[in-house]
Amino acid sequence: MTFTPLIPSSGVAGWNFLQSTYDRQYDAFVQSGKLKNDSEYFAENIGEVTSSEDLLNDRRLLQVAVKAFGLEEEINYRALLQRALNEGTSASDALANTMNDERYVEFSNAFGFGPGQSPMTSDSKAMQAVIDKFQSASFEEAVGEVDETMRTALFAKRAMIEVFGEPDEDDVSQLSVRERALREFDLAMKEINGKDDDVPGVTSVEDQWEDIIERDTLREFFDTTLRISAGAAGLEDDERIQLYRERAQIIFGTDDPTVFFSAENKDTIISAFKTRATVNGDDAAETAKTAELSEHILDQMISRDAALNEEWDFISRQEPLAEFMKTALELPDDIATRETSEAMRIYREKAIEAFGTDDPNVFASAANLDATLEVYRENATNAGLSSSEISSNLRTAETILKFSYNQGDAIDGGDADAAATAEIDAGWYSVMGQTGVPRFLNTALDVSSALAPGEIFSDLTIDEQLTIYKDKAVELFGTADLKELTGPYQIGAVNDAYRTNAEAAGESEFFITYYSDIAERELNTLFQSDDTDAEKAFEEALEELRTMNDEDNGPSANSQWFTIMGQQAMTDFMQVALGLPKEVGQMDIDQAVEVYKRKAQQVLGTDKPSEFISGDKMDELVNMYLTRSQMNNLSSGYSSGSAALMMLRG
Repeated sequence: MTFTPLIPSSGVAGWNFLQSTYDRQYDAFVQSGKLKNDSEYFAENIGEVTSSEDLLNDRRLLQVAVKAFGLEEEINYRALLQRALNEGTSASDALANTMNDERYVEFSNAFGFGPGQSPMTSDSKAMQAVIDKFQSASFEEAVGEVDETMRTALFAKRAMIEVFGEPDEDDVSQLSVRERALREFDLAMKEINGKDDDVPGVTSVEDQWEDIIERDTLREFFDTTLRISAGAAGLEDDERIQLYRERAQIIFGTDDPTVFFSAENKDTIISAFKTRATVNGDDAAETAKTAELSEHILDQMISRDAALNEEWDFISRQEPLAEFMKTALELPDDIATRETSEAMRIYREKAIEAFGTDDPNVFASAANLDATLEVYRENATNAGLSSSEISSNLRTAETILKFSYNQGDAIDGGDADAAATAEIDAGWYSVMGQTGVPRFLNTALDVSSALAPGEIFSDLTIDEQLTIYKDKAVELFGTADLKELTGPYQIGAVNDAYRTNAEAAGESEFFITYYSDIAERELNTLFQSDDTDAEKAFEEALEELRTMNDEDNGPSANSQWFTIMGQQAMTDFMQVALGLPKEVGQMDIDQAVEVYKRKAQQVLGTDKPSEFISGDKMDELVNMYLTRSQMNNLSSGYSSGSAALMMLRG
């Protein structure tokens, strides 16, 4: 049985689905039915072929060979194929070179039967490449049987990469001036700070409250728990934070979320919220959901700080360790009398300065303990302590640290996969508590398709909703990480999916735009704001980059366009994607190239085809092709199916 590719919808939404599930669908396809048998037959028998005649006499081998290079329609033209194989490509008058069709050149080179060449049929790596091309061509053909435009889009994307090579990750020519400045600044900072500049800092109370007020559910939770009036909504952020902190100090005895929502205190806080919500007459089900969601979000926000504060509280209560740390970290003399949460932050900030980490499980580990002890020895010597006193203190501290922390239980260590999953889940919990984002994501991810008949998404538990969100995100976009989904290379696709599904559901253009704008703003605030802040420190870099010389020594834009226009299907693809009239094809080729260049510069920001494969430009080009194909109803133009057969394959 042959696997049929699944494309649930046409246009951009269908393309995004196909791209996100491509690897899984492709693997299922090549392992199914006749395709698998033909591939295995070719792999087992091609090594016995020593001449073009051997290949032409085995039709089953030949079918794989010609299809790999897009020449299946020529399979019955035996003389033509034999000449292409036997004459090779070294001579300018060889048939493959005179056909003005790159498919024949690649077909001839792949098997090496021409003058001065060695047969490639015994080279298993080269023949596996032929099989891979055959399987890709077959999959694209199968996609075409479901949706012709998808087939052409797949061909175009593959052909562009084959002609111009894989995109260069270090190429910045396709980025805007600002994006290049950000990139250059980031690289410069990494060189200055070194590769390991990822030690978590100590989150201040102010920072934690700033995170809280960005999350609608947490604002609701604290407005109720702290008895904040509705009028507070009109306050500026800093005024609102100050109000929260003052009320928290009165009600909880501390304004530090790490303290009042620690493991031993959070049940009391959640109970206070529920009690106050009941007094206010709030709906019981909504109250329970808000409490559960707030607990999930707050747990993630403070988990590391709370765990490390417990570690440092233990240290501060062990007199030998407290004295050791006072010297090693050069702590203030009154550290013992400071408020606990303040003291813990001082300990941790000083530890990062001295040891490079605030986690005792790391700086007291077997690998780092000697360096930690050396920090103490140096500071103690500078402070005038005697050698005997230093040695005695070191022995005591070493024994306690080894006994207490030398087990490798780093707060952020252990199961890295579990930590990454927890961070991803925390992102979803945050958006689930927002005002505008859930509606946007529910539509973009089409969560209703994952529900049983009669089931309502909002009635599900938070964990059930989380599972559906993550599964649908992976299915449609290949990732459940909201930092990736909301980044510059994915948010456009998510927005397109939302718009497509909302339009299909009959939503008005006004509300589509309204909710899209709200969602983009909230998602950017939650997941991208740290990456998009333009620091004044690199304003000079911006100015310098404006004058960057983007010239290169590669092929000119014109020669690249001539390469594309030598392939009819690629020309047709570009014509539709760029929104050009068919009459361009009737122009003189030099005039046509100028038209293509001007339009590409206008639409994509570059007139050089080799740059179309960089960044997200190729996906943008495919999206434009698919959208215009739907709008134009290409039945009156070229047939994408027949055009696809002419496209460069290989």
